[in-house]
Amino acid sequence: MADIWIELGIWVAALYTIFIFSFAYRDNPLFKFAEHTFLGVAVGYNFVRALSAIRKYGLDRLAGGEVLYIIPIILGILLYFRYHKTLYWLYRYGMSIIVGVGISAAFVRLIDAQFLRQIKATAALKLVTADPATTLGNIVFLVAVVTTLYYFIFTFPVLHTGGAKKVADAGRWFMMIAFGYSFAKTVIARYSLILGRLTFLLYDWLKIPR
Repeated sequence: MADIWIELGIWVAALYTIFIFSFAYRDNPLFKFAEHTFLGVAVGYNFVRALSAIRKYGLDRLAGGEVLYIIPIILGILLYFRYHKTLYWLYRYGMSIIVGVGISAAFVRLIDAQFLRQIKATAALKLVTADPATTLGNIVFLVAVVTTLYYFIFTFPVLHTGGAKKVADAGRWFMMIAFGYSFAKTVIARYSLILGRLTFLLYDWLKIPR
């Protein structure tokens, strides 16, 4: 019985994959059906998760005597005043507090992950190592960091003229290489997703021998 349900799931997944891929030809009812089904399932799934979170992190905590959890519950209730004709302004208090706390929490993590840790890692680089390839890579990386930072020194225009302009140009080239690598990585990730679905269709659905 379990094999039947597994096979049914494979067929459903395969058909929906084909429906989604059909958009490459043109917009059509099959694609719209798959799109709307996905959105409906996603909304239903997240709705259930939201109810579970309210119970787990709100009602259960209050029942356990943690009275401070009444604050996020009140803020959540305030959001629904957006649909009230006269008291809609109360929703702004809840939204502003939630957004403010969220931005401040994300800002702290962002500064640590994208600035402080990278500065520490750059400062800890060893220009001389036992591996010549690692040594060369560290030197190139350090040159890229220095020249890129130099490129963004606009306070003194004289630093971007004459021979010093070559340093700024080197920084710009390093940035272009980094942007190109980032774009190529994104494209490869998309191709990886497509290959994953094609592999599923060929080997799991059509049962082509590997």
